[in-house]
Amino acid sequence: MNRRDFMKTASGVSAAAAAAGAAGSSAAAQDAPALQQEGNGSGGNASGNASGGGNQSGNQSGGGGTTHEVIVGPGGDLVFDPAEVTIAPGDTVVWTWDSDNHNIAPTSVPGEAEWEGYPEISGPGTEYSHTFETTGTYEYVCQPHAASGMEGSVVVQEGGGGGGGGGAAAEFDPHNLGVPIQKHYIGAATFLAIFATFGFTFYLLKYGESANTSYPNKKS
Repeated sequence: MNRRDFMKTASGVSAAAAAAGAAGSSAAAQDAPALQQEGNGSGGNASGNASGGGNQSGNQSGGGGTTHEVIVGPGGDLVFDPAEVTIAPGDTVVWTWDSDNHNIAPTSVPGEAEWEGYPEISGPGTEYSHTFETTGTYEYVCQPHAASGMEGSVVVQEGGGGGGGGGAAAEFDPHNLGVPIQKHYIGAATFLAIFATFGFTFYLLKYGESANTSYPNKKS
């Protein structure tokens, strides 16, 4: 094979590789909308965020604000968990009893606010909620265990609460890019094939020799 024929062959291989890459890219583009629709509109997300048992029912109060939970005496410990809650006006705090002989007795309330707490001493299974509309700091104690430091507070301020629940960023999933990961592999392999073809061609043109090439004083 002479150099002209070899160049034609190499050009044909490169063209075929480029065509394969274009086909892979076209297939990826066709699959992307379907994958995005499946990832963003599937029943899994809809049930998790909008169903009766999902975040909506767990975090939203009847008045449209966010609900924050405080555990009363978790595991028998003489504490409120968390001891301090920062919320926005219109948010609701729900206290849930986890052990016996606790109540909620306000010790400091903003002047224009009204809050009587939950004076009855109760045990596990008790649940009390209150929606706070007036900004300020509400401090309270468990009267039977005030001497042990069982106290808490609710801070109501504009922009407080942060949406209730929050959480760390979701783990990155390459499939959420909208193109299947295997299509990326196809594209990368195509470009590698093209570069390998040109590299092999350059090597043969510079160092290779065929039966149709000769040089002066060549011994037969």
